[in-house]
Amino acid sequence: MATVTTAFQTGDQAHLAWATVEADQLDQQITAEFGPAHPHTINMRELRGWLAHLTGQHATAARWYLHTTGLQAAVVGHQHPLTRASARRALFTWTSITDPQEKLSVGADVLDMLAATSGEESKAARSLRSRLDKLRAQQ
Repeated sequence: MATVTTAFQTGDQAHLAWATVEADQLDQQITAEFGPAHPHTINMRELRGWLAHLTGQHATAARWYLHTTGLQAAVVGHQHPLTRASARRALFTWTSITDPQEKLSVGADVLDMLAATSGEESKAARSLRSRLDKLRAQQ
């Protein structure tokens, strides 16, 4: 795991690509040992989201965070700080998606997740809804 996290510090794309492969293998091992809803597994998948973001795969990163938000919600509830932190990471990485179609597609899922974790009329949900409406209008 330490080898994977050191890739964050270097920013070297080759090192990050290698860390992504290593993270996939670790995820498989941790999931087999502890199960998909265990905190170790969820943390590993959060790392995979961050690695995807650092390698420019922002939609993949947002999807990892949507996944971990769902896992956290199932384990500790929608309002728990861990769940809400994962939701914020999904929103943050979504903002980096550049392809308009992908941004709309993933954005709809992020909006659903924000509604579940923060409420339909939360500031984050209203802001994202507005941004998605603007994207749709541009299409």
